[in-house]
Amino acid sequence: MTQNDHNITQGINVSPQHPITPAPQPYYQQPAPINPEKNGLGIAAIICALIGLLFCLVPFTGFIGLALGITALILGLAGWSRVRKNKATNKKTAISAVVLAILAIAGGIWGIVIVFGAVNDIDEGFDCLDQAQTSAEIDAC
Repeated sequence: MTQNDHNITQGINVSPQHPITPAPQPYYQQPAPINPEKNGLGIAAIICALIGLLFCLVPFTGFIGLALGITALILGLAGWSRVRKNKATNKKTAISAVVLAILAIAGGIWGIVIVFGAVNDIDEGFDCLDQAQTSAEIDAC
C-alpha cells in the first residue's frame, strides 16, 4: 500500500496536482427528541373537570359531575406525575385540573345530597297526605 492509497482510505484526497484536502463530511439531520412531551393527560383532566363542574350546576346531573370529577382527578394526578418525571411540561394545567376535579367531586356529592333530600321530603309529604283524614291535617302537611 502506497502513501497515496493510505491517504485515500483515511478520507484525504492527495494527488500531485492538488494539495491535501479533507474529504467533505456527510450532512446529518438533528436527531428526533428522545422524550417527546406527553401533555395529553393534563389536558384531558382539565376538560373533564370543567365539564364535570358544569354538570354539577344542573339539577339531577350531580352524579355525572361526580363521575367526571373522579375521572379528572385520576387523569390530573397521572399528568402531574408525568410532569415530575420530566415527561410533560404542563404543570400548571395538571395542578389546575386536580383542583377543579376536587371541586367537581364536591359539587357532585352536594348535588346528589340535594336531590335525594328533596325526593325524601316529597315522599314524606305524600305519606303525610295519605294518613291525613281531615282538612286541618292536610293543611298541616
